[in-house]
Amino acid sequence: MLKRLWTRITSINVPLAAAAVFASGILHILATLATPMLTPTSAYGRMAGELPQNSMQLLPDIMPDSQPLPFMSSDARYAMCRFDSTDGAVSITAVLPEPGWVLALYSPSGANFFTSVAGPGRRPEVALQIVPGQDAWRAGVQPDASVDGSALTLHANEGLAVIRAPDRGEAYSTRAIAQLKRAKCQYRRTASR
Repeated sequence: MLKRLWTRITSINVPLAAAAVFASGILHILATLATPMLTPTSAYGRMAGELPQNSMQLLPDIMPDSQPLPFMSSDARYAMCRFDSTDGAVSITAVLPEPGWVLALYSPSGANFFTSVAGPGRRPEVALQIVPGQDAWRAGVQPDASVDGSALTLHANEGLAVIRAPDRGEAYSTRAIAQLKRAKCQYRRTASR
């Protein structure tokens, strides 16, 4: 029996087996990269109808049977803003008071193009100014960012701003909700307009 098994193992066409493994790897990579294009609705598409434009909204508690987006953590509180800078700059301000707080900006396609994470020794105040992208072919997000005074200026036409605050229990809940409600996302007229 062992001799027959060894005969089968040694008769394997090694180049063919290697090609099959290589082709499987390429197929896996292509499928992974194509998944966002094949998904019928993006997070932006789901939230666009639920969130007012350029206004930060506190989301209700995340429960297993009622999640605005899949895989949202029930041990966190969220505030979201659907921003659109096509008519002018949008100002986003938030305070990230302690480790675990995150402010992230996403393009309509789901690409994360800015993240600020609270941590020891970092300024808790985050001030962003989102201005329209200059090239339409960049599909809403430009990778360059520049500091303008105290606010970081980013180029993006539209997207989602998400603030995530860890839920540390009842004792901290009121303070976390108050900080999330203070976050602003609003249209800001520029001096040139």
